[in-house]
Amino acid sequence: MENKTYIEIKSVGPIKDVKIFLNKINLFIGPQSSGKSTIAKVISFCYWLEKNALTNQGIQHIDKTFFENKLIVFHKMSSYFSEDSYLKYEGEAIRFEYTPESFNIEKTENFGQLKVGKIAYIPSERNIISLAGISSLPLPENNIRSFLFDWLNIHNKYTKENAVPLFDLKMKYYFQESSNKDIIVLENNKEISLDEASSGVQSVVPLYVYLYYYTKWIYDNEEDISFEKKDRIEKAILKNFLSKYINSLDKSDKLFSDDYFKDFTEEKKDLMSKMLYNELKHTPNKIKEEYLSEIRDNISRPHFSNIIIEEPEQNLFPQTQVTLMYDILKNINKDRDSLVITTHSPYILYALNNCMLGWIVKENVPEEDEECMAQKDSWINPENVSVWEIKDGKFTPYMDSENGTIQDKNGLIRNNYFDRIMKNVMADFNSLIGYWDD
Repeated sequence: MENKTYIEIKSVGPIKDVKIFLNKINLFIGPQSSGKSTIAKVISFCYWLEKNALTNQGIQHIDKTFFENKLIVFHKMSSYFSEDSYLKYEGEAIRFEYTPESFNIEKTENFGQLKVGKIAYIPSERNIISLAGISSLPLPENNIRSFLFDWLNIHNKYTKENAVPLFDLKMKYYFQESSNKDIIVLENNKEISLDEASSGVQSVVPLYVYLYYYTKWIYDNEEDISFEKKDRIEKAILKNFLSKYINSLDKSDKLFSDDYFKDFTEEKKDLMSKMLYNELKHTPNKIKEEYLSEIRDNISRPHFSNIIIEEPEQNLFPQTQVTLMYDILKNINKDRDSLVITTHSPYILYALNNCMLGWIVKENVPEEDEECMAQKDSWINPENVSVWEIKDGKFTPYMDSENGTIQDKNGLIRNNYFDRIMKNVMADFNSLIGYWDD
């Protein structure tokens, strides 16, 4: 697979220097405070900034202040940045470089033809949604508040009739509108409120609900769009249309800047209609309509999902962690969606390894081997997976692996942090067992 998206992070929090070519599936492991969440937040922000540029069909509004507010302030990273900090991003739609002294951003050559996706950031603090009355509490404008607001918009899509299954837990989730409560249906059909459930259930419920929403619901249903969003989309479509058909792109960018569209009156629409008529009077209507329809489709609905999950294993039994990883890979569309995971769990890591091994040996597995075939939908091509280990602010690769990962030439995960800890624990055991007088 050709990895097109590149991120470079230097001197940001615990991260000293990392270079990442993002894959379809990306997993980061390492000790506490090693920088996993820092990387996840930067990736999430870069995805969001690219989407923001596309939905506005321009980058005039993205200056250094905008950048810092949406990344450093929003993700609570003020103490992470110093005079030596540096970020670089090269995506399909935009490229940028940032230091505390400078910021440069530009559109890519195919900017006007790209489609937008959805970004789901599922933080480790996700069980906040189970706190009674949390929606009425004043919260600072940051990523946790954004997650909570997204949850309030998402969870009401799941009624008792289309409850979300929590596979290994043998439970279901739905939102009860009459009581304004999140409900868990137990295996015996007894119902309890989410705030009465265990910490593991409170952690895994928003994860599954988000997965279902971002991998299924948004593609099977039409999202609710506010008037403000509709207006922004219409302006963006017109910007793109003008830049395509008016002779000079610079003329379009300058004449129809963001300031022009702030007060989008009927008089301005009439003016642009006249200009378009003069510019396009020799262009067949069918060509204009097809192009307009394509741009509208590109930026008015999601075409893929970028999903970022912090610590999916949180408060879960080891076997449930394994099943959860299998379920995550079953749910995502491997040709359409991308996934970023940070984890402390060896079970998440080894479950992913099993799914890659399953892909490698899939032609040799007989249909009658029910145990192996049960996870067939979770198997994934190792070429689409990258696994990094962070240590002392940098990646620790396996031998000379491409892209700095801990994978061998077949893509399978090899020597890593978890293996080394297990070996050390067993070495301690073997040292002590010799003194046991049976």
